[in-house]
Amino acid sequence: MRIRLHRSLLLTAFLLLVLPLHCRAIDPVTTNAPIDSLNQGLSEQDRQQWYHLSAGTQLIPYDWFLALLDESFTKTFAVTGLVEDPNHVDKLPVGFAKTEGPNVPTPQVGFTCSFCHTTQFRYMGQSIRIEGGPSLQNNATFVKALVQRLGILTPPDMPAFLKRLKEEAPPEPFKTFATRVLTSRGEAVTAYTLTKLAQDVRLYTQALISRSGRDISPEQWGPGRFDALGRGGNMVFVPLNPDNLRPANAPVSIPPLWGVWEFDWVQWAGSIQHPLARNIGQVIGVNAGLFSWARPGIPIPAEKSKLFHSSVDVTSLTTLENLARRLPPPQWPSVFPAINRELATRGKDLYHGNKAKGVPNLCAHCHVPAKISDSSGNGPSLKITMVPLQEIGTDSLYLENFSQRTVDTGFLGRGRISAREASEYVTSELMAITNTGNEISYRDRPNTWRDTAQYIARPHLGIWATAPYLHNGSIPTLYELLSPARERRACFVLDPNMEFDPEKVGFVTPDCSGPAQSPTQPPRLEFRTAWPGNSNRGHEFANTADCDSAKGNGILGCELPVDDRLAIIEYLKTCDLDRLVLPNAPVCRNFD
Repeated sequence: MRIRLHRSLLLTAFLLLVLPLHCRAIDPVTTNAPIDSLNQGLSEQDRQQWYHLSAGTQLIPYDWFLALLDESFTKTFAVTGLVEDPNHVDKLPVGFAKTEGPNVPTPQVGFTCSFCHTTQFRYMGQSIRIEGGPSLQNNATFVKALVQRLGILTPPDMPAFLKRLKEEAPPEPFKTFATRVLTSRGEAVTAYTLTKLAQDVRLYTQALISRSGRDISPEQWGPGRFDALGRGGNMVFVPLNPDNLRPANAPVSIPPLWGVWEFDWVQWAGSIQHPLARNIGQVIGVNAGLFSWARPGIPIPAEKSKLFHSSVDVTSLTTLENLARRLPPPQWPSVFPAINRELATRGKDLYHGNKAKGVPNLCAHCHVPAKISDSSGNGPSLKITMVPLQEIGTDSLYLENFSQRTVDTGFLGRGRISAREASEYVTSELMAITNTGNEISYRDRPNTWRDTAQYIARPHLGIWATAPYLHNGSIPTLYELLSPARERRACFVLDPNMEFDPEKVGFVTPDCSGPAQSPTQPPRLEFRTAWPGNSNRGHEFANTADCDSAKGNGILGCELPVDDRLAIIEYLKTCDLDRLVLPNAPVCRNFD
């Protein structure tokens, strides 16, 4: 049954990925609009490292990617949410990096932290760029575009195509692509080099289709969402045994980085404790060649360094971690309407509670973490609140997929164990192999993973810049988040340009029942909360018969009057929480 499922998924993925993209090119706001890059303490040199330092991930050969970077492919960035970087020597988009070294025979283009943790959206014709925020790129759309571009280089009738390369001039577009690649390598354009390149392109294309097929309907993830545990698990566990394939159908919003180095647990489920283990897990989950040696007829390596051979670059991960630690939460941009300080002061009372005024604590009891008094200089300083699923009542698929998944460890020899145990074991082995004595000494934490039914009550640092909301991105604005579920939309449209709404705080998201889309507009993505993993229920202030006694199963308290919702939102625009949560937070000038 699972073998047939695997084949069906690959066929489905192939059809999805090689069919032409029905995306009309539009002028990307990232190119034509002025960019307000909020001052977050990075120099241009720091920013280039943040944007392009490789941690060891691999996608396709680097020179291939450069050869594909023509005008038409660059315009695809407009509908995939990628951010351009005209300052890079090779014009790589933000978050793309050159991966090379002794464990990478051919330099590869890969992804780095800023691919997921640099955000850009627009307001009134101005683009706002924020480092450390959740990226709004649509990974599935980008991969589809990349596979399409590679797919048209080599036609389906490969034998006839190879014969043509030997007997006559190569056809377009392969001719232009091959000439760029071979010239950059200093190789002659001959029948042999053309044939070898064409075969390599076909193999890489098939591998990308195969890897994408493991994810199952990633086109439904949408911008700013990944099923990191599902996709990463498939990347790492399927080479151990194809039967380990599982649906990656529970995407979650990419979380912001601000302050996470101080948290005792990270990820939406609070599943990981050690920052380096989390980062190594991300790198091997994207693709760092882990277990790439595992092919039919290849003996199992006796040495662990060969068994766990990969391109993970711990030194670069440490550099990137240190850059991330220097990124403060962003402050409300000056191009936005000014904060109403009187309203924000009232919102602060509602958020934290004010006994003197008889105002209850609505938010801080969960979202302001406790200080860890005996924390060492290398350990966490903040004890993050974890809320049981039964209490918060939000979508459970993400938790269920991880807690219920088991892994046949195959040649690792540990039998069938839980995904939690397998993840902990693999990352621990990689940490031990790659540690040269100083890379992980700055983190005095055990590599412990857990898979309990709970969600992190993430501190609201810079929350105004992290829409959409809830762990699965099912609520487009803070206003809807503070509203009862009956007032939340079951379907909304995510525009590729992401226009900011400074009043309700989030993005301008039309209803799905609105006017029909014009054929001259870029394709729109409809977020449907009825789909598995997409529920917008829970975390609700609702009007019930006795709302105080009805707490639990998603009900947090009584329904909030509209004025109270707006007051809390106004407070969340300020940076007051930064100084209450983070040690050594920057000066907050928009509230005092």
